[in-house]
Amino acid sequence: ARWRGQVGPRMGSWTFEELPGGLSSLADKNTARLLEKWDLAANSQAARFRYSAPFEAGELDAFVTAFFNSNTVQAAAPVRAGTRRSSAAWVQLGRVDAVECERLSTTVVRRDIFDRLEERGIVRGGSIARCMDVPCGEMVIASDLLRLMLLDEGSEEWATYSDGERRELIFHLFRILAVGGGLNQWEDDIAPYIDMTTALYKVRLVHKDARGSLAVRSVVLRVLSVEGSAPLFPSPSSHHRCLLAIDPLLRHVTLFYHAFYPMM
Repeated sequence: ARWRGQVGPRMGSWTFEELPGGLSSLADKNTARLLEKWDLAANSQAARFRYSAPFEAGELDAFVTAFFNSNTVQAAAPVRAGTRRSSAAWVQLGRVDAVECERLSTTVVRRDIFDRLEERGIVRGGSIARCMDVPCGEMVIASDLLRLMLLDEGSEEWATYSDGERRELIFHLFRILAVGGGLNQWEDDIAPYIDMTTALYKVRLVHKDARGSLAVRSVVLRVLSVEGSAPLFPSPSSHHRCLLAIDPLLRHVTLFYHAFYPMM
């Protein structure tokens, strides 16, 4: 469900401290190479923060609004401005009056959700099946069945995953990596996408619960937009992503941000 948080009396109840844990902390040489290849490095960032006090379930909207208004957060996690790739710059959001979010599901914690790609013929023997070029908007051309599954609602491949599965955090991470930026050099094999998706998910978010089972205890939000001094993203696009994972036990917030710029 989507909801909209606004500035309120509780906004000053939390302070935020930056922690180590940006993209550089995840990036061995191979990861860094792939992020560059997929056109994600220049216009994406990740940051982690510790917050000062717990919040009640009904205060989530106020907490998120306070998060984006924090000077510490704004300094550590600027956003992209400039509608063209050539003029892109990192800027601070400034005052945020309202935040629109939707909560993502975190019930899927295993990579076998991607086994279906082989079962449906989108991947064959580890290789992504090719197809004729199909324009998918925003100057993105799908030349394989994986991109059709991710981007073309009218394709047969789209039905491989339900709407509920597409709201899973692991699916969002996979989509970010596979779609990449406008200058993405796409992979021929599926393994790099699944391996990095799994690494991001497990390193940052998956823990063992009291029964020893894998689980995600964080509240995970997709931030759709903000109202205030500046927009969250440089232009309208279905490929932008801003994700927050809020761990109530450690009082940590992990932010991942990606602004999509078309090829031109």
